[in-house]
Amino acid sequence: MTARVGRVISMALVGGCAIFCAPAAADNETERQITESALQEARDIISRELYGHYDVTSLAVLDVVALPDRLHLGQDYGLVKVTLAFSTNRNTTRSPDLNPEMFTPGSPMCQGWLYLHCGVPAGHVFDGRLQVLLAVDRRGAWRAVSPHWRSRTEYSLHGYLLLDGRDKEGYVLFPRRPKALDRSR
Repeated sequence: MTARVGRVISMALVGGCAIFCAPAAADNETERQITESALQEARDIISRELYGHYDVTSLAVLDVVALPDRLHLGQDYGLVKVTLAFSTNRNTTRSPDLNPEMFTPGSPMCQGWLYLHCGVPAGHVFDGRLQVLLAVDRRGAWRAVSPHWRSRTEYSLHGYLLLDGRDKEGYVLFPRRPKALDRSR
């Protein structure tokens, strides 16, 4: 009799765990997939947007926020906004897609959005925070959704980079200009 009661209790515990633990395991698996995808997508975005001129030295997910009911196209799509911290280091690569003359010292082309490519020396550290929107596809993989308004970019990583109060000047555009001397004295 006690063996039978023990089996019933064991089956009840296993059944209860299956009911209550399975969703938690599924949530952990989804979080893992989102994190892995966000890291890979961000790495690809950084490489593409910076023309391979920078090596990613660190990349970490800071925050994942689900965006419910943001997109209605006849069915529900899983959307998440992921914030990542990154650090990159300028390497010596020179993209064949860019004019080689822009890399000469003092080139007038080395300003604006090209500043990070030819306006800084090898070893320059460029770091900050990115925000990437991920959507789940039919196979269950999470992929970055590129905003269609990115057709006109003002600077590298425009549309992804969080400036966090930083001035674009000296960070992603031409070097910070020295402040005019106060001539009122």
